[in-house]
Amino acid sequence: MELFKQQLQEFKKRLDELAEKPGKDAVAGLVTEVFGCDFFDISCFIDDNEIFQAMLDTMPVPVYYKDTNGVYLACNQALCDLYGLKREEVIGNTAYKFFPKEIADSFAEGDKILISEGSGERVNHRGRFPGMSDGFHIIQKRAFFVNGQVRGIIGVIMDMTEQKMVEDRAWASEAFFKSLFETSPMPIILINTFNIIVDLNDTAEKFFQGSETLAGQEASTVFCSYSDFEKVMSAENGISRAKIYNANGEKEEVITMLSSSVLGGEAFHAVAFVRTDI
Repeated sequence: MELFKQQLQEFKKRLDELAEKPGKDAVAGLVTEVFGCDFFDISCFIDDNEIFQAMLDTMPVPVYYKDTNGVYLACNQALCDLYGLKREEVIGNTAYKFFPKEIADSFAEGDKILISEGSGERVNHRGRFPGMSDGFHIIQKRAFFVNGQVRGIIGVIMDMTEQKMVEDRAWASEAFFKSLFETSPMPIILINTFNIIVDLNDTAEKFFQGSETLAGQEASTVFCSYSDFEKVMSAENGISRAKIYNANGEKEEVITMLSSSVLGGEAFHAVAFVRTDI
């Protein structure tokens, strides 16, 4: 017991040194370093209720332990705060007490998979869960083993609200960019980091020679010379002049505008072309 108290003090001290909202991986690594066991494999504490509860309450993220029937046997204060309940209101109940049936059914199905397979795999639930909070959470859980037998389910709940907001803004920005790309009256081509044309809008399809085969080709093929292509891609302010082959196969001078964007998590260059003969 004395050793555990020392470990617990060390854990709390080092936990305070982490970020304000440390990620699961950081906490898991700290658990392993201080206590010598995996975050999900705390069998060295579970048979001592006092030690086990003290261990759970040091966790800055909501953690619970359920038996194979889905009944909550233990949880930490962070989970009580998340649910807005007292510990005694959580212990002895199942997810059906706190969540709509369809949500609780999905949790129960995840538990069933972990228990029946008896493996060390993890199951994740992602989303906004009524009864938990208005935020976006990821629930990661794994079967808990004692002497090789599944004894219950250990779950960790991560608040991913801020990250989800960033992702949503990114997707909204991407959707806006795609809308501009598709409806722009200017010819636009998208080029990946390998200088390959990955897409072109309808205006570009009508503007360039051999547009039906441009996707997948080197971006330099739309220009009359490779030096023109290099000039466009290295323009300091993104604006340059170059000569391209138009739909009639004729050389035509254009003004180019280079910008960068991220679509689907990948970086792209967008080159817009402005005709000078109109």
